[in-house]
Amino acid sequence: MNDDTIDVSVRRSPKYSAFIILGVILGMIAGGILSFLPVDTAGVEIEVTQASATWMLMVFVGTIGGFLGAVAALILDRISLRRARTYTVPAAHDPAPEAADTEAAEVEAPEVETAAEQPSEPGRAGETDVRE
Repeated sequence: MNDDTIDVSVRRSPKYSAFIILGVILGMIAGGILSFLPVDTAGVEIEVTQASATWMLMVFVGTIGGFLGAVAALILDRISLRRARTYTVPAAHDPAPEAADTEAAEVEAPEVETAAEQPSEPGRAGETDVRE
């Protein structure tokens, strides 16, 4: 590689948010289907309505689906690292404009008056109040 070229790596990486959202949606669908399966509830002391059981399963299985979607995205991301291709491309140089540097050097700092140069107001330190 010389000064006029740059090596770049090109790969396709998955969008994690899309995988997580898809996992949550598929998990919620699976939870909704699971909630309608017949279950023997004779040993359960707490009574739960069908609607609350459906929502609990959808949330629980949807959360698991989101984690599985994230794991799938991680696995696909690692696979895409192996398939990455390296290309040599010409370097693009964008030099900073010189006008900005010279303008900054020409700007003068504003003058600041020191405390000794500022006129003092009555009642301030350094003045005496003489009453006759």
